[in-house]
Amino acid sequence: MNEYKKYSWRVLAVLLAFIAVNGVLWKCWTESILAANSNGGDLARMGYLPGSKFLRKNQVDLPIRHLEEDEYQGQPVRVLTIGDSFSNGGGGGKNRFYQDYIASINRCTVLNIEPYQTLDPMALTVVLNNNGQLDRIRPKYLILGVSEKFCVAQLANPIDFSRNLAPEQLAGMKRMGYNTIPPVKIFFINEGNFKFLWYSLLYRFSDNAYGGKTYVRELDRPLFSVENGRRLLFYRDDMRNVTLSNPKTVALVNANLNTLADRLREKGIRLYFMPSVDKYSLYSRFIVDNPYPESTFFEELRKLPKRYVLIDTKKLLLEELERGEKDVFYPDDTHWSWKASRKIFTETRFE
Repeated sequence: MNEYKKYSWRVLAVLLAFIAVNGVLWKCWTESILAANSNGGDLARMGYLPGSKFLRKNQVDLPIRHLEEDEYQGQPVRVLTIGDSFSNGGGGGKNRFYQDYIASINRCTVLNIEPYQTLDPMALTVVLNNNGQLDRIRPKYLILGVSEKFCVAQLANPIDFSRNLAPEQLAGMKRMGYNTIPPVKIFFINEGNFKFLWYSLLYRFSDNAYGGKTYVRELDRPLFSVENGRRLLFYRDDMRNVTLSNPKTVALVNANLNTLADRLREKGIRLYFMPSVDKYSLYSRFIVDNPYPESTFFEELRKLPKRYVLIDTKKLLLEELERGEKDVFYPDDTHWSWKASRKIFTETRFE
């Protein structure tokens, strides 16, 4: 009987220690990055890096808001935007939609159309141009937004500029759903607590914890307002896709954009192309002893003749970094902050 009691007490002690360790890890470190209400970015969550957590709430303090497609009632539209997560409030936080800066600065109506799961921003623009939707909306300007890492993959291949889908067909397709991802509730006892310990060890020896999606490098100056303002978190694909950009592929991207610009011009629409600079691409020149290749996408694109307007996000945002502006991108996310949107659309006007 005494042996049974001893065994029971040992089991209870181990159980209580297990609960206690999880509780301490959760309250001190992992709750801030894993909890459903943590309001932070994917890079910190995927890398279990609470020191780069940047808490934020969705809020708007601008005088004019843009319209989403389901809010459109036929009013005149000056600027139409079609793009990926950068064009759909992907970073969250203050003034998360850059379209609100366009609307407020230019005092005009801005309409955003979210892409579908089977139609990237370029394909959707082509379809809307062919099925009469652009004739119905009649914008003066159209901004096509694509993340730098996806530009070559989406825009360098042959594009069917005759592609068409009736509005009824589009209505039956699934949107990307950038703003409809439900938060996942996590109990304080979870595997993430121990992944935090494991990743904390691995990051001492590897920039991406030997295969993780989040890379970590030190910057030569503090460019973020978190615990370690000199620590840069960036996404694996930011670096992997750097090698896709070369004079040939970027020339193909430019040619397709010129063709789209010509087709839109026939309807009185001026095309603006906004490649959203990748976080790694923007901050790479500030990385201490950077062992990775730097992107040349923007540098190659600048050289080429254009019949569209290039919104050079890399050039504009580098100006902010070089003067020491912090949190141009969120430290824990792949997306830029309201500071970037304000800079870009203070410099780019739609009169």
